[in-house]
Amino acid sequence: MIEYLNASAKIRETAVRILPRFVVDEQDEYIVKVTLDDDGDIQSFDGLDIAFTKLAAITPKRLEKLTDQLCEAARAIVNPPNAGD
Repeated sequence: MIEYLNASAKIRETAVRILPRFVVDEQDEYIVKVTLDDDGDIQSFDGLDIAFTKLAAITPKRLEKLTDQLCEAARAIVNPPNAGD
């Protein structure tokens, strides 16, 4: 949750750190697989190396745009708009 709070505040380092978790393959499946323990806490991430390789292939301008989009999405998660307003 702290990472999403930081990303929603547009702390770029946090956004870039969590961005690989949202990279998808050609079938629109997330590349990074998250393993949870019995309590629901994150135990491990598998596929980060592949996600980082894909991110390394994009331009800095595109990376900046993706980071902005991630920050906006994190803001919506942390502080969702009221559905009835």
